Amino acid sequence: MLDHDDAPTPDVLAALPIFPLPNVVFFPGMILPLNVFEERYIELVDHVLDGGQHIGVPLLVRPEDASRNRPPFERVFGLGRLVAHHRLSDGRRLIQLKGLGRVREIQELVPSHRFREVRVEVLPEPPTFDGDQFDQMLAQVERMAMAFHDEERDLIDSVLRIDDRRVSIYALTALLPNIEVLQAVEASRGEAIGCRSCPMLDFQQSCLEAGSLGERVALLTRRTALWLRTLDGDGLLSADTAH
Repeated sequence: MLDHDDAPTPDVLAALPIFPLPNVVFFPGMILPLNVFEERYIELVDHVLDGGQHIGVPLLVRPEDASRNRPPFERVFGLGRLVAHHRLSDGRRLIQLKGLGRVREIQELVPSHRFREVRVEVLPEPPTFDGDQFDQMLAQVERMAMAFHDEERDLIDSVLRIDDRRVSIYALTALLPNIEVLQAVEASRGEAIGCRSCPMLDFQQSCLEAGSLGERVALLTRRTALWLRTLDGDGLLSADTAH
């Protein structure tokens, strides 16, 4: 957990309700809004409102399986706490989850509800890492941001001002690939958006699974270096920012 005070109880870890999604990697520190309309997930929301208010959000391995009853999902995923809930007149629920940390599935439980439950273990979030490596990545991000629109630069600046570098790295991992896709569309490079085959989601899942903060920074550093080369090749970097 990012904050030890947010650590779930053993009972929660022994039977964690999950809400698998086809196009979202749920990071610690992230606020995830959801429109809940399927009956099994409405039942899930009612269940967590009466209990520990914790929900796991794994990424589906194959998005086309989303309508199946028990599709496979990635074993490492984000653990969230329900922080907002609104019941609509048509029965739907508008909820928000706050990402608390990462967990790994140990075993899926025998069904006792329409939604799925798994036994999980918490993965550590150590605060220490190589500051020089982070500074290298930061310099690349700042150079890359010069090619973006004002709104995108403002988003990146706000992320870089986050005091907890663990959270800022997760936020960059969530934000930058989405900006990359938007830039690709504007440049008519035709990359797919929001699909499980999209490299964006594969990259984000790899960062989520990284065994250490240093490994996560290294992945982001390599990816930003690739983005810089692409932007330079497209003529979107000025001479001052390309080197």
